[in-house]
Amino acid sequence: MARKRTDEEIRTMMLPHGRTIGQELAALDAFSRLLDSRFGLLGVKFGLDSVLGLVPVVGDAATGAIGLHALVTAWRLKLPASASIGIVWNLVIDTVLGSLPVAGDVFDIFYRSNRKNYRIVEKHLVRRAEAHAASVRTQN
Repeated sequence: MARKRTDEEIRTMMLPHGRTIGQELAALDAFSRLLDSRFGLLGVKFGLDSVLGLVPVVGDAATGAIGLHALVTAWRLKLPASASIGIVWNLVIDTVLGSLPVAGDVFDIFYRSNRKNYRIVEKHLVRRAEAHAASVRTQN
C-alpha cells in the first residue's frame, strides 16, 4: 500500500502555472488574515473587513468586492464548481448581513468569510494534489 503524502510534500508540489501549492496558499492565507483577523483589541481579532464595514453601504460593498479575490483564485486554479459556490455563498452572507446597521458590524468581526474561503481553497487544492499523487503512483 502506498503511503500518503505529507503536508510538506503536498505544499511543495508545482502547479501548472509555475507556483507551488504552498505559495498559492500562503498568498491567500495572508490576504484572508488581513481582511479577517490581522488586528486585535481586548482579545478580539478583526481585520480590514470589519474596519471598512463601519462605513455604511460602501464599506461592505467594497469588502465584498475585495473578497472576490478568493473566487478568482479558485477559478484560476480550476477548482471544482462546489468550491466556487461555497466561496460565493460566504461572500453573499458576509456582504448582506454585514451591511445591517450595528448588528452587521458585530457580525463582520465573527463571521470571517475570507478565512472560510481560504479553507475552501486549501481543502480542494490538497485533495487535488493527493489525487494527482495517487494517480502518478499507480502509473509507475
